[in-house]
Amino acid sequence: MSTKQSNVLDSLRDTLDYELANVEMDFTDSLETLMQRRGVNKSELARRIETSPAYITKILRGSTNFTLETMVKLVRALDGKLHVRAFAEEDKAKWFHVVQCAPANVDSTRVRRNITNRRQYRISGAEEVDNELAATA
Repeated sequence: MSTKQSNVLDSLRDTLDYELANVEMDFTDSLETLMQRRGVNKSELARRIETSPAYITKILRGSTNFTLETMVKLVRALDGKLHVRAFAEEDKAKWFHVVQCAPANVDSTRVRRNITNRRQYRISGAEEVDNELAATA
């Protein structure tokens, strides 16, 4: 990639539209993952939140605006939780989930891939708990 192309791309990354698109993609990717995990298709999710399957398709495609209220409804309909985080730019934080298992001697560095190819880091513990941790780059 030429320096000129790189500069244009860098300038786009600093725009509000670019950041909004990234947040939207993060949400829709995680929503699709949760749908797969729960075995729920678009029609069933639409039924659960009393909307049309076409609207769910628009959301997943990123071709419609949706509110925080809609996001919470979608996630709750899948027995999930929505977390929104803010952090200082200089921290370069990355968020990921850690699943604590019932008593098991599992090495905390062992990585298991779930059905959607997202990484889950397993840590041994006494109870089943889903924690969200931050890692700084």
